[in-house]
Amino acid sequence: MKKLLIICCAILVSCDIKNNIPEFNNIIIDNGLNSHLFTSTEFIYNPLTLKTESGYDNVSDSTQYIITSNAIVNKDSLRVMRFAELKRMNSDTLELKIFETNPAYAQNLTIKIVEDRFTMDFKFWMSGPLIDPQIKRIEQELTLKSIPKEKGDMIFGKFYFRGICESDCEGKIEIEGDFKAELK
Repeated sequence: MKKLLIICCAILVSCDIKNNIPEFNNIIIDNGLNSHLFTSTEFIYNPLTLKTESGYDNVSDSTQYIITSNAIVNKDSLRVMRFAELKRMNSDTLELKIFETNPAYAQNLTIKIVEDRFTMDFKFWMSGPLIDPQIKRIEQELTLKSIPKEKGDMIFGKFYFRGICESDCEGKIEIEGDFKAELK
């Protein structure tokens, strides 16, 4: 009976391990990684304004924001994330944020890079009633040209994120795109 109990516990533990999604995955380094975005100097005006025939919200806006990401959520043109920022959190951790706030959505994909491993977390908010969507990560991939070491170094990469809504949203979340950012 004792042996049967031990075998059952071992089976339950192994099943639980298979269902757990790893928190961190290995980064793929590809020195030949290339994208039109990496050399682009495209810009947009303030994304919080709406473009009309008379300008942005009928007010001319001279603030230009360089596009540093071409990420798109669920292949929905209203759910693009065109900006990326990279900060050093401590000696071995970088935090990359890919984001955009516009009149319909505020979206933020955070990628934590610890040495040669990474993890992703996605949050979004919509205009209208307050919600706090909880998204469970199912799959994540990150490919970089190299990992920046010093302030001023650039990061170039591409990513893929797949998750599922657990509360305050429905369905699957799939995000992919390229990005570039300077280490601040």
